[in-house]
Amino acid sequence: MIYLDNSATTRPRPEVVAAVNAALADDFGNPSSLHGLGVRAERVVEEARQALADALGVAAGEIVFTSGGTEANNLALLGAARARRRQGDHVVATRVEHPSVLQACAMLEEEGFRVTYLDVDREGAIDPSDLARALTPETVLVSIMYVNNEVGTVQPLEAVARVLGRVPAGAPVGAGRVLWHVDAVQAFGKLPVRPRRLGIDLLAVSAHKIHGPKGVGALYVRGGITLQPL
Repeated sequence: MIYLDNSATTRPRPEVVAAVNAALADDFGNPSSLHGLGVRAERVVEEARQALADALGVAAGEIVFTSGGTEANNLALLGAARARRRQGDHVVATRVEHPSVLQACAMLEEEGFRVTYLDVDREGAIDPSDLARALTPETVLVSIMYVNNEVGTVQPLEAVARVLGRVPAGAPVGAGRVLWHVDAVQAFGKLPVRPRRLGIDLLAVSAHKIHGPKGVGALYVRGGITLQPL
């Protein structure tokens, strides 16, 4: 068989299958339990958390494991907007986001949020000046994907960072600061993904796009940011 659908999902690598089998057969303890098996399971989870944190250049405590990219995006959009409702009710996204972002935006609209959807050019890219015009004092969240899941367009994240006034690592997360979410599911493992370098606050990744198992994803949550749990 010649498989040409890796953008949709990838075949797990043998070492991934072995790791999953070991977790199911040997390290199956509850990682919150205090007995030896639980402690061993916790160690496996934390080693995975640290490995992902190292790959993204962030702290291990900023990694939240999810059931995949969809849950990571849902948690980012709904969790961030709802947590900041008192600061504002405006969200900005592009028209070409993954359904897990667009449907979350639709849900926010049903809850009374206003969502501005940025148009794209014939190659699927946004114009950063459109983002600049869309921002208002009530904007609490901007969601712009890294690589489009349908046509592969790479969005101009560095230009977005300039529009949002981001600086390298260390920028404070003030009450009035617009949060920036990036769906990096199609970019992780293929393009450089360093959220701190661009000042990204929330970033979603998924394992099954890079030869990992389905049902495993993560959300980077910049330190100091509070999300309303789903």
